Amino acid sequence: MVLTFFMSKKITFDYWKHLYSSRMEGMVSSEIRDLLSLSARPEIISFAGGLPEVRALNYQKLERYIKRSLKTDGDISLQYGDSTGYYPLRTKLIDVMAIEGIEVDEEDLVVTTGGQQALDLLAKTFIDQGDAVITEAPSYTGALNAFKAYEARIIGIPVEEKGIDTRKAEEALKDLAARKIQAKFIYVVSNFSNPSGFTISLDRREKLLGLAKKHNTIIIEDNPYGMLRYGGKALPTIKELDIRGDNRNVIYISTLSKMLAPAFRIGWIAAPHPVLEKLTLGVQSAVLCGSTFSQRIAFEYFSDPAWKENIREFIKIYKKRRDTMLASLEENLSGIAEWSKPEGGFFIWLRVPECLNMKEVLADAVRKKVAFVPGTGFYADGRGTDAARLAFCTETRENIQKGMKILSKIIKDRIKLYKSFS
Repeated sequence: MVLTFFMSKKITFDYWKHLYSSRMEGMVSSEIRDLLSLSARPEIISFAGGLPEVRALNYQKLERYIKRSLKTDGDISLQYGDSTGYYPLRTKLIDVMAIEGIEVDEEDLVVTTGGQQALDLLAKTFIDQGDAVITEAPSYTGALNAFKAYEARIIGIPVEEKGIDTRKAEEALKDLAARKIQAKFIYVVSNFSNPSGFTISLDRREKLLGLAKKHNTIIIEDNPYGMLRYGGKALPTIKELDIRGDNRNVIYISTLSKMLAPAFRIGWIAAPHPVLEKLTLGVQSAVLCGSTFSQRIAFEYFSDPAWKENIREFIKIYKKRRDTMLASLEENLSGIAEWSKPEGGFFIWLRVPECLNMKEVLADAVRKKVAFVPGTGFYADGRGTDAARLAFCTETRENIQKGMKILSKIIKDRIKLYKSFS
């Protein structure tokens, strides 16, 4: 019998521990999700969750899209749908992908219930207990949790300003091959990575693709932020590079959470047809099909050319907020800490002196009504105590300046305290 506290103030006893599968031991709550309830409090300045600025959407237009979906074919919108997704929406998603240089057709896609279900489906499809998968380190915590749920052995490869260290990735693949272990896949967020903000350079994209082909494995390319670029030159996705060749080694994931809104819970996967067949079976066993209603509304959204103007508005808002946070870091922590300088996306990766533990800093920050995500949640092995992910997408520029001053003072005070005892 186990005493349990889970998302409730109520104390309960878990009488069923002896019945749970062994997989449950590897499933932990996301630190980000846990912090969201705290961040929802209006007095908290939150750099924790990567919450899109949905207030920038035109609600009147959304209302028209919803009404049109019901008026035109409500009987379809409210019914069960195709397990691969609402076909008209898939025709729009291929147009979205074409903007980023990826040429596919409707039969190459399966629509998922958000990007997170895409990760879960891929983990379910490829991972057996103890299988080796390669990720960036740090990596998206939702991906790590999805892979851990299927009992993967996660091999984290360090990231740098140019993205994943392909030399160390090659060493890891060679080591596995020498021991006759097949790496099931390599998972990367190619543009403005969550959490680091780094973008994989073109030469490293090409190198990574070459490694996947040499070692007969797959790259899962997650690209939720690709359209949110605030500077620099757009690079071809790894999927586009693969399409130029034999189009065998890259599975592509994206989501509408950043292009439209998270509440619609729409993501998608582009993959070779044999893989799509397995993924579709996974959809059927999990949810039968996604929400036709949400997908029908999203079809209306992308049928209106104004959606591109919405993206431009998002870019304008997020760029200003990114610039404000970078300026605040420079003003308050220059010479004390290091941080990434992302050309897009939602996040800045902060590194402080190794003497600090950012979980302890978080406790101080929350007392002063500021929240962020400590770095340990983005590693599979507990590293990252001296790091933090700062989301600049949610708060106003005024709150960013205020919150960064508070956080910076806490960091500086803790460094001073450490030095006084050294």
